[in-house]
Amino acid sequence: MRISSFLAIGFILLFTIGCNEQREHDGHAEATAPATADHERGEDEHAEEGGASSTTVTLDNGKRWIANTGTTNGIAKMVALVDKQIASPGDAKALKAALEEEFALIFERCTMTGEAHDQLHNYLIPIHQRLSGFDASDPLQLAEMKDYLGTYGNYFE
Repeated sequence: MRISSFLAIGFILLFTIGCNEQREHDGHAEATAPATADHERGEDEHAEEGGASSTTVTLDNGKRWIANTGTTNGIAKMVALVDKQIASPGDAKALKAALEEEFALIFERCTMTGEAHDQLHNYLIPIHQRLSGFDASDPLQLAEMKDYLGTYGNYFE
């Protein structure tokens, strides 16, 4: 339990400090991508000027945000880890540790700025919340994690 609390605090610090530092050093602008055909939960399809104030992920005027390669690869690795566990259940604690490690690497490799960066954080917050009490031996939690990770492509490319 102490390790989980320590990891949660570490993720929060990475979340708030790491990416804020990156924002100050990286001034490139985001590009936009083709619009998605399906917007599942009915969230607003565009962010208000000045940024969205909630943790709901929104699109860029109906278009997906451009994400950096490290983020996209990190999400893909998390999907692969979950898929492997679903297909052939293994050590649940090792899977949770691997997911947490990959999640931390996403923050470490964060180079996004502006509204795309803010929307990425809106997407990542629910993953962090799921990981805090994640039990990889629970098929329902595995399915929920897989489903949520699968929504990445709805918002980012």
